[in-house]
Amino acid sequence: MVGFDTMNSIAAALTKAGDTDNEKLITAMRGLKFGSAFGAVEYRAIDHQSTLGAYVGRLDVKDGKGVMVGWTYRDGAKYLPSDDVVKTLRPAAA
Repeated sequence: MVGFDTMNSIAAALTKAGDTDNEKLITAMRGLKFGSAFGAVEYRAIDHQSTLGAYVGRLDVKDGKGVMVGWTYRDGAKYLPSDDVVKTLRPAAA
């Protein structure tokens, strides 16, 4: 699924940029929103971080195979630092 979503994000960036030029793609990725297998995802303009979440659980062995149990999907946007924190950690020119 992550590979699928990676390709979706690349396709969305190419569509938004309208070109394969590096600078145009960088600009297009800032604040880029796209649908994923897990829901809406955004590349935050302030720090270029993806809000794609992850499944979190614990591992167990069932029938001799490793499985994840007690899992839940966690929205990545809820775990990223706030804009105010990013501004203190990242140079304005970045």
